[in-house]
Amino acid sequence: MLGVVPPRYGWNGGEIGFDVYFSMARGNASCPAMEMTKWFDTNYHYIVPELGHDVKFSYASHKAVTEYKEAKALGIDTVPVLVGPVSYLLLSKPTKGVEKTFSLLSLLGKILPIYKEVMSELKAAGASWIQFDEPTLVMDLDSHKLKAFTEAYSELASCLFGVNVVIETYFADVPAEAYKVLTSLEAVAGYGFDLVRGTKTLDLIKGVFPTGKYLFARVVGGRNIWANDLAGSLITLHALEGIVGKGTILCIFLSNSMF
Repeated sequence: MLGVVPPRYGWNGGEIGFDVYFSMARGNASCPAMEMTKWFDTNYHYIVPELGHDVKFSYASHKAVTEYKEAKALGIDTVPVLVGPVSYLLLSKPTKGVEKTFSLLSLLGKILPIYKEVMSELKAAGASWIQFDEPTLVMDLDSHKLKAFTEAYSELASCLFGVNVVIETYFADVPAEAYKVLTSLEAVAGYGFDLVRGTKTLDLIKGVFPTGKYLFARVVGGRNIWANDLAGSLITLHALEGIVGKGTILCIFLSNSMF
């Protein structure tokens, strides 16, 4: 989506096709694939973006908008899901030849205009909800990195009007400082938390949750084959309902799972 194709793959701009996309992920006869690394502590993996001082970003894949329109044409109103801008940068790596101390977050201002374009197109297509996955919020981030979330979503606020945005965290507890930063983002309509493995996050929610915001509570485990403890899940949901209010949506998602 951001057009970050290493020069060795010979991409010359425009919409990224399957040939380039496949070469980046799996390699080709003359060029190896990009680095693949574990997606947090799951059995899933992701291709690590390579970034540097001179990286050129461009809106190079309209996949999110195209697929939203495709579903809508079939009568299905979906919620587009994008990797959040801060997590995208924090999960990238300096490209070859760039010092390891290079600040990936220094590129934040360069990618936000593309996120704005995508959001504007999704809104124009009729999307009423957009989800940003910001999994790095469960990591132990310093104040500089946490500040980037405030900067990013404050900058995006102008194009969030008229659409509900939910920021999802997952797979672990959200540290207290990260929770404070996340729930202070005024332009965001709701927040998602893993409350199966994130037992301490549940305590944070019980302590304080912003008025008028939606809570997306994941209370069903997704990493085992055993029947869920429905009674326990209901107790958690009833407790949360008493905190956030009956007018707030409580959604049950699979916890600890990509799906």
